[in-house]
Amino acid sequence: MKPRRLFAGVEVAATEELRALVADLRRELDGERIRWVRLENMHLTVEFFGETPEERIPDLEQALAKAAAGAQAFTMKIGGLGLFGGARHPKVIWLGVEPGGLGRLHECVNAGLRERGREPEVREFTPHVTLGRMGWLKNVSRFNGVVETHRNWTAPGQPVTELILFESISGKEGLNYVARARYPLRGE
Repeated sequence: MKPRRLFAGVEVAATEELRALVADLRRELDGERIRWVRLENMHLTVEFFGETPEERIPDLEQALAKAAAGAQAFTMKIGGLGLFGGARHPKVIWLGVEPGGLGRLHECVNAGLRERGREPEVREFTPHVTLGRMGWLKNVSRFNGVVETHRNWTAPGQPVTELILFESISGKEGLNYVARARYPLRGE
């Protein structure tokens, strides 16, 4: 059977504030080659697993269930527009997320993976919600000006009560993120 592209994450609600921000950015950056993430696909990746053979998935599910049981539910605070790739060659436009509860959840997931003999990602955890991925930009200075205008954007906190095992599936309209399993966190 074909491996599945998996990651652990949390859903991000497409609130009125988030919808308005994305609409503003799309309007202000109209004409630029940006592949925007659809609102229904908004999420935050806690740990990326990549191509995972079917026979390894049950072990992964057990590790995530244990991690979630050991993690406290929390309120996620989203805000602050940022870039991966820097101002001269931006690759990704994203919203920052306060690391508090997410950092603890990430640590629980990593501990669960290690207990099962699986090494977590080695790169530093930078909690963020991807809004779009850049192709070639026609006007980088205009792009950076728009980002600067919205740099301090914030939204009301969102409750995080579960960890989700997502599968990334390619479709006609790009990637879709399908929840394969949900693991409740301990109550606040």
